Amino acid sequence: MHEKYNMDVTKKARIIAALLLSVVTPLSAHTQQINTNEVSTDLPHTVLRLPNIHPGRDAVYAYAKRLLTESLRVTEPQYGSFELIVSDQETAQERQLRSLEHHMLDVTWSVTSTERERQFLPIRIPIMAGLLGKRALLVREGDTRLKEVKSLNALRAYRAVLGYDWPDTKIFRANDIPVLETTYRASFRIVSEGFADMFPRSVVEIKEELADKALSRGLTIDDHLIISYPSPIFFFVGSDNQALAGRIAEGLLRLFETGKFQELLLAHDNFREGMALTEGRTVIEIDNPLLSEQSRLALEKFLPEFAISEAVLKFDATEPAAPTQVVKQ
Repeated sequence: MHEKYNMDVTKKARIIAALLLSVVTPLSAHTQQINTNEVSTDLPHTVLRLPNIHPGRDAVYAYAKRLLTESLRVTEPQYGSFELIVSDQETAQERQLRSLEHHMLDVTWSVTSTERERQFLPIRIPIMAGLLGKRALLVREGDTRLKEVKSLNALRAYRAVLGYDWPDTKIFRANDIPVLETTYRASFRIVSEGFADMFPRSVVEIKEELADKALSRGLTIDDHLIISYPSPIFFFVGSDNQALAGRIAEGLLRLFETGKFQELLLAHDNFREGMALTEGRTVIEIDNPLLSEQSRLALEKFLPEFAISEAVLKFDATEPAAPTQVVKQ
């Protein structure tokens, strides 16, 4: 495991350039022949229910919804028209996923884990370029202790606060980083009152959260560290909804082929701000034992910082996850 390296502008340019130039597996001849200007009236109209905005993720939500909309739009000629309806209630991440199982929602998006992939059906195309696994740290204003941290062993002297149902909680514990579990909203107060040392937040979320003073009063972003681990965010559907998973996957791949996917990502303010946050900091890399082999292949296929292996040629965006074991809880 590499414990420290500096991520500079070169790596940022490498990631963005690779996203712009990536070539995915060509679509079938049947798919390529579809005229996207013609939507048959014989095809069904599909109504899909989405989760409501989660606190601190407004811009990420807008991007994910736009990307989903575009993936459905480009597949209308084959699958029919669609309509998106947003749930009235704001729900936490794990509850959103359970709502898929109970047919209260049709699509959501979340960081992945082997457990989630066994319970629900993922579309394994990372929608935020892996930046959910780049964690900057919310700390108390004036707390500069983390500037002395140069290794994973040194980081273990500090306690993080994370959510009850988050895969990240298990990931941190598997790497022997002390964790206090609580709710999302309480996490900010727990750090500001000194019960935990840091609240790790993805680089695409943290600035927006810091701007919400009702949440982050007395907190600031540590300017020394990034904790990094492979953690893609995928669209998820119910385990019995293979048809919808196939449609979304096909649409996302089309967007990737045409460059529209990359265009939407690069136009996203949170993505650009997140990339900037990764520059000039000490990066502590930790393992993610919750990541399925299929999801590792997805990272290899779509992101340049993961080495390409021969197995990636067999990548399937909606293949069921095989069991994996977390050594430490």
